[in-house]
Amino acid sequence: MKPPPLREDIFVSVCIPNLALTGTAAAELQELCAGIAARFRFWEVLLTVSAENADDYEPLMARIGNIRLLKLRHGTPFYRRRVAAASEAIGDVVVLTAVDEQAGLDIVAMIERAAASNTIVLGKRRSRSPMNPLLEALGRSAGFRVSSRSMLTMAYPRTLLNRLLAHPDPQLALRFPPADQALPVLWQPATVQRRRRLFSDFGRKLGLVQKLLVSSAPRVLTLVASLSLVVALGSVALAIYAVVVWLTLSGVQPGWFTLTLVLSLTALFLSVAIFGLSIGLQKLVESVSGALGDDILDERSSVDLFGQVMKELNVEVVDQAQPPLPAREGAWSRPLPLPDATA
Repeated sequence: MKPPPLREDIFVSVCIPNLALTGTAAAELQELCAGIAARFRFWEVLLTVSAENADDYEPLMARIGNIRLLKLRHGTPFYRRRVAAASEAIGDVVVLTAVDEQAGLDIVAMIERAAASNTIVLGKRRSRSPMNPLLEALGRSAGFRVSSRSMLTMAYPRTLLNRLLAHPDPQLALRFPPADQALPVLWQPATVQRRRRLFSDFGRKLGLVQKLLVSSAPRVLTLVASLSLVVALGSVALAIYAVVVWLTLSGVQPGWFTLTLVLSLTALFLSVAIFGLSIGLQKLVESVSGALGDDILDERSSVDLFGQVMKELNVEVVDQAQPPLPAREGAWSRPLPLPDATA
């Protein structure tokens, strides 16, 4: 069977932020590059490594072509490496992946699917974690599509990748796409299920949960502001109740009115202060994360201004396909006389 021709209409960038210096990882990377080179003519692979260990990757670069080595500071976190690689990629379709996931995913099919539909394509595991409902709820509160079945391998069209890199939290946006209709997502199920270790990369997963909690700050602040307002109203009602009891009843215990009034005024002051801080922080978050133009997804129109003008002015369009009229012999072929310099 004749292999399909090489595609020359798109440039592919593959970003690998955590390639280990082992023989297995090098063999998997070579297999990945061979599969991409067999389908696409223009491609590159970006590796993010620590600056002090960059020399150890020279043999790998000599054996595999089209590799770009990005030297990062020592201790750069994993998801910041992904953002750095994605921001430096120049392809029309950018793939963020891990070499140990390519056995269960057809990365070439994911690239073609993302390019054809202009959609983010995510790898999807078969099994899910028991904590998945809690993670999905936390993701919805933060505005992201969070699932324990989401893999690290994702294919992004260039336009959608630029939108994600402009997100207030690009590290989280590149891991879990935001819940936005302007960012369509398709799932690519994995054919081979990798055995998952329960405590593998525990610190990285805990960092993701912490980022999700931070990203859910707007909704948490809204809830805190609402509760503060309820407490303030209750404090005012308690103060009014204490005054009414003190004025109408004679058997009030000594000190009850003073204690109740102090407690109600203290609760009123604290609730009003928390309410003001909450709405102030909401304003700051809104000013930082708000972006103009993201609310418009598409446009359809039935306006035809030029057609109306053509009918009103009764203008006829000359067919440009008609051949021009032949020039008369000698009419325009004679050169124009030059002006006399002595005149």
